[in-house]
Amino acid sequence: MRGRRRLRDLEVEVAEARAEGAELRQRIELFESMAAAAGATIGPVPLAPMPPELVAAARELPRDDVPMRLDVAGVEVIAVVGGPGDPREWWTAIWELAGHERDAS
Repeated sequence: MRGRRRLRDLEVEVAEARAEGAELRQRIELFESMAAAAGATIGPVPLAPMPPELVAAARELPRDDVPMRLDVAGVEVIAVVGGPGDPREWWTAIWELAGHERDAS
């Protein structure tokens, strides 16, 4: 009995998460259409979290460029990073150069 109740609770949580995800997608689409109407462009946004080694490279600020092997949504790429910079911008650029679009998984 307890297992069935827990399973039912989990099913409800999954359904709620899906509904929240759908609502979030609608809000993003609305935001994008408002931005486009205002003349703004929105580039690709990586869906995968930023690799920790990329964050570490930004903190260490190496003097020379450093090659890094990264997994970009299942595609192995080698990126060369170095010097001061924002790892979020690096990650977005790497994501875009790897050929991924906003809707990629």
